[in-house]
Amino acid sequence: MKLDRPVKLGVVGLRRGNIAASVVGDDNVTVRAICDKDPEVLAEKRQGYIDRGVTDQLCFADYEEMLASDIDAVYVATDKPLHTKHVIMALNAGKHVISEIPTIETFEEAKILRDAVRAHPELKYMAAENCCYWAFIETWKKMHEDGEFGDIVYAEAEYLHSTKPEELKPYTTEHWRKYNPAITYITHSLGPLLYIMNDRCVSVSCVAPDAVYNPYKEGAQNGVALFRTAKGAAIRIFIGFGAYVGFDHNFALYGTKGMILTDKTKPLSTAHSFARLSSRPDSFEGELMELPLGTSTTGATGGHGGADVKMLRDFIRCIIEDTDPPLDVDDGIRMSLPGIIANESALRGGVTLEIPEIL
Repeated sequence: MKLDRPVKLGVVGLRRGNIAASVVGDDNVTVRAICDKDPEVLAEKRQGYIDRGVTDQLCFADYEEMLASDIDAVYVATDKPLHTKHVIMALNAGKHVISEIPTIETFEEAKILRDAVRAHPELKYMAAENCCYWAFIETWKKMHEDGEFGDIVYAEAEYLHSTKPEELKPYTTEHWRKYNPAITYITHSLGPLLYIMNDRCVSVSCVAPDAVYNPYKEGAQNGVALFRTAKGAAIRIFIGFGAYVGFDHNFALYGTKGMILTDKTKPLSTAHSFARLSSRPDSFEGELMELPLGTSTTGATGGHGGADVKMLRDFIRCIIEDTDPPLDVDDGIRMSLPGIIANESALRGGVTLEIPEIL
């Protein structure tokens, strides 16, 4: 059913969830309620909304109380292990949901989440993989759909995010960033590739190097996974949380008619793409053809090159227009589950494991 008024959005988890402030002023949504268990964070973010002219916002320290308020939808931006639990609570309360990623924490949660979304066909569920909204990812997807790359042979991505030891030290042992195995935080890398390729992973072998970069981090600090897809392609993913790599993302696609990659010598926000395409025979030899593509769309504002606000606006739009979300529960599981199975492979010495399709 289409909604003929602005969506009343509630946000739980105000550190990451503060990106919802970027839609303040949009005609079809109002950030009606915010929720965080940390009173200092709640007060700080509330003041931020007041500074933006939002004076009638509801504030909650208790998530269940927010769910009982007069909101239509929830942006779940809590800690990684809580996503599935908080999504199901929202669905059972009759709220549409956009969930941060990874969408699941365990293999068992995949079917639980899938069944919960199926049990509420009247509600929208969207996976919040913002990296799919980068301008160059959207362009690569269109190029692939137009046949520029042919059949994908191999794809790769790297998520480089090394936190300095002194920055991680204050975290308690319970904080997910402290004990999270690196390869399980895979969706920012694998998600855009599967989105471009319209594919899914069916098996994986993973290695977690032993090197220790951050003495305050528990669990595997790095992970390298090799996936096989349903269409027969290979994908390599490196998640580097435990090497002196700074912060960046790298992507590449290799196909039977063309290839394309991001420039590793520059930050992704300013890096262009470089390609060889059979539709451009002059690019076959010599230097790669440069495409002036970055993360940002012209005129985009906000976090991650404007990807965050584009993602949220898509979620609101699908509620207003009663259309399917661009990234549904199946997409969220297909982007998240491979990292969980990859970690199991690493724990078992790199054996190849199947990745089941959750039906």
